Amino acid sequence: MDKYTTGKKRVQKEIERLRKKGKNVADVPGLPVKTARAHGFSLSQACNEVILLHGTNPEKLLDLLSTGLNERYSGTNLGTAFGDGVYLAEEVDKTDQYVSADSMYDPSSELHKRLYDETVPHPDDVFYVLVVRAALGFSVRTQCTLDKKAPTHELRAARVTSMDDGARIFPVNFRELSAVPGVMPKIHHHSLIAELGKDIVRYREFILFHSEYVHIDYVIAYHRYNGDQKLCTTDSECEA
Repeated sequence: MDKYTTGKKRVQKEIERLRKKGKNVADVPGLPVKTARAHGFSLSQACNEVILLHGTNPEKLLDLLSTGLNERYSGTNLGTAFGDGVYLAEEVDKTDQYVSADSMYDPSSELHKRLYDETVPHPDDVFYVLVVRAALGFSVRTQCTLDKKAPTHELRAARVTSMDDGARIFPVNFRELSAVPGVMPKIHHHSLIAELGKDIVRYREFILFHSEYVHIDYVIAYHRYNGDQKLCTTDSECEA
């Protein structure tokens, strides 16, 4: 939590600098998120802190719970449509696209040793989603993904522009967002919001490029159902 606390303080200080430069930091486009309806969380408006979700697989879960989400490992699952960041969502339907099943109990699994025992048995055919805090700060928005087939950074990044002012979002590389215009010394946008429209059809995404802006609060284990019927991930017979 110390790393996240430090990250939040940095975002808060930069937000205050932006406010003094005349930026509208109280009404950032793209907020609030749908998960703002979640109860029981004390969130900081000073850094536009929100609750979001991140889907993962059982092979990665223990490491994530131990060390946190890390932008350096982005793209190891389904790719990086919006740069090399930590990808978050406001709807579990979106995070469910990034999970894989934990089908049954394995007594040799370090994850299972920590999560399950005789009083809390492994539920079979289970999936995991992380509930995280994220300091979104001053965001930039786009509706376009990277052109992964282009031969150079210049061409790959060219179509990813801000839907608010048309500026390029990745002027140098895919690990840092563009600077907020009209502010010196530079302050880079703290997060990227992929908004519905153009390349994005069903769900918004939220991408952060500094792991200290994200903190895991909870892990949720869930089953998939089709109506009242539990969906199996193995050949074993499921019970509703």
